[in-house]
Amino acid sequence: MSGGLGSELSSFHRFISEQLSVGRGDVSPEEALDLCRTRHPAADEEGDAVLAVQEALTDMENGDAGIPLQEFDREFRRRHGLTAK
Repeated sequence: MSGGLGSELSSFHRFISEQLSVGRGDVSPEEALDLCRTRHPAADEEGDAVLAVQEALTDMENGDAGIPLQEFDREFRRRHGLTAK
């Protein structure tokens, strides 16, 4: 089964085995799955990230400097109910 569910399960099994062999048995199954997905993003997620970076670079080349970090930080914290630094 190349690229199918069996391949994903085999890959996850290898990842879990590696984590256990280096003493990472202290995480929940959900945390292990999140860690695996973070370290091995799906091809479509990686492609989306590459496209987003390319679009941002194109915007910058066309003079769009974006917003200052402080403004983004303030808005992000407000939107997610986070306290200031």
